[in-house]
Amino acid sequence: MAVRIPLFPLGLVLFPHMPLPLHIFEERYRAMIRDCQDQGTGFGVVAIREGIEVGSEASPHPVGTLAQLRKVEPLADGRFNILVVGASRYRITGLSNERPYLLADVDYLEDSAGDEGRAQKLAAQAGAAFVQYANTLRRLADEPPAEMELPDDPELLSYLVAATLQVENRHKQPLLELDAADDRLQGCLDLLRRESVLLARQLAHRAAPLAAVSAN
Repeated sequence: MAVRIPLFPLGLVLFPHMPLPLHIFEERYRAMIRDCQDQGTGFGVVAIREGIEVGSEASPHPVGTLAQLRKVEPLADGRFNILVVGASRYRITGLSNERPYLLADVDYLEDSAGDEGRAQKLAAQAGAAFVQYANTLRRLADEPPAEMELPDDPELLSYLVAATLQVENRHKQPLLELDAADDRLQGCLDLLRRESVLLARQLAHRAAPLAAVSAN
């Protein structure tokens, strides 16, 4: 059964369980936050498929994530600083302009583990690949390796990796649209392997001038 929620198209993909700080300055979204506070509801975050965030209508992707308000800081001029956390995924079935901001009729989507054995195996592989990926990024930033404690739950791990990967929305959005954790982990692993090759090239390129200097 479809329900109607406020919609906030953004230039990012919000995943379930993940926090997101936002600065609300456009009047239509100030009104949205006031309405959410009055009604005790959240709003839907959805990545923009076409258009821009500010000052115009944006065409959203079909699948987004419900954002639950965790902290609301009103500012003196009417703006807000807020913190939200991703909750349920949804699929948009209709849009309405009844309010200054978009409203969406949505059907909530159910997550599943998929094949649990496959999910556990992929979680181990994706977790190891993610640690290597994160520490390679730290190395490129001249920072030391970090100790990481990753979640054991395949679903939570899949969302954490998907959210943290530094890739374009066109790679992240398909991960959000997958219902099964094992399929999402496979998608994350494929991206991690691709990114590891690109990062290795960056490291090699950076090391080449140093090697030339040493040779001289």
